[in-house]
Amino acid sequence: LSNNNIANMMEGLLAGLENLRVLRLQHNNLQRVWKSANPGGPVSFLRGLRSLETLDLDSNGLDEIPVTGLSGLSQLRELGLAGNVLDHLRDSIFDDLDSLRVLRMQRNLITSVPRGVFGPAFRNLSVLRLERNPFDCTCESILWFVNWLNATNASVPQRGSEYICNTPQAYFNKSVDRFNPLSCKDMAPFYALYVANCILVLLFMTTALISHFQGWRIKFHWNVLVNRTLGFAEPDLGEARFEYDAYLIYAPEDSKWVERHLLPLEEDKQYSFFMEDRDSVPGRPQFEAIVEAMRSSRKIVFVVTEKLLSDPCCRMYKAHQAMHQVIEDSRDSVVLVLLEDVPDHRLSRALLIRKGMLKSRCILHWPLQRERIPAFRHKLQVALGSSNAVQ
Repeated sequence: LSNNNIANMMEGLLAGLENLRVLRLQHNNLQRVWKSANPGGPVSFLRGLRSLETLDLDSNGLDEIPVTGLSGLSQLRELGLAGNVLDHLRDSIFDDLDSLRVLRMQRNLITSVPRGVFGPAFRNLSVLRLERNPFDCTCESILWFVNWLNATNASVPQRGSEYICNTPQAYFNKSVDRFNPLSCKDMAPFYALYVANCILVLLFMTTALISHFQGWRIKFHWNVLVNRTLGFAEPDLGEARFEYDAYLIYAPEDSKWVERHLLPLEEDKQYSFFMEDRDSVPGRPQFEAIVEAMRSSRKIVFVVTEKLLSDPCCRMYKAHQAMHQVIEDSRDSVVLVLLEDVPDHRLSRALLIRKGMLKSRCILHWPLQRERIPAFRHKLQVALGSSNAVQ
């Protein structure tokens, strides 16, 4: 029945031909017969041809195949659908073609070869003709098909020259064989690993920054927490008896300021300060004397100037020992007296201290106006009398 320009087929036209083995309908005009928009729906004119082995529907202008169009053709061995305008095919249209050996669908508009459509038809194929279709060479469209091509023993004529990608631009006009299945690896695990690495890096950076800027404070509070958790008794810091009220740390160049503004407090209020150049025991090792004096002092007062920050003895021994003493004894005992406006990062680098680590009443600024000096002295007395207990 080929080459007859047949445009209509009535359902039941081939009824009774149960033993028909070959049906050739190529080069007719059957596109409307299988259209969903056909009045009454698509015509199942092949129904009942259970012995059919060869069906040729080449060049009929077909642009769709109804779900039931090929139903019941379990003996079909060769199917020709070449030279039509088929593009998107429905799942399950080939499900009954268990015996199919030859499939010809070259010169159509097929862009995608999904497993859901072609899997049943490809199960037992010995010959496949799908050349000259505008393949969409993406993971969603042809990954399964490329893997099948690489694994099959079926004959695929002109595979290297006529199976050409039309899209995307990266594969335009290249052979389907150039498509790399490895590019379709599931990226979810890699994305999760990337996110996890980013989080770890951020955590590391955050931890490093916190450790750098708040290290001694963390150690201080950690020591307090450990002592409380393990049940170690904390001394009564408010009533503890010390030999000195404060250990004074200052640069030699600032000794006159100390004598003029701090020593009078010893006379007026009966404060007792430890001054290294005045109270150190002759012949005693310097480092040992510093350690013992700090342990015997209720507060540790830094008289901060650029000279102090540049003093190697202060930076190498006194500041380090002061912080160690504070952490070891779990007491908040540092007082800063700032005679100059010193940047916070300079304090941290030289003295291991930042202003944010201390109670506000323990950070004092020497006033520029003489009339404010009495207020400064009052604040200093409050700082010296404040509790060492960690809040």
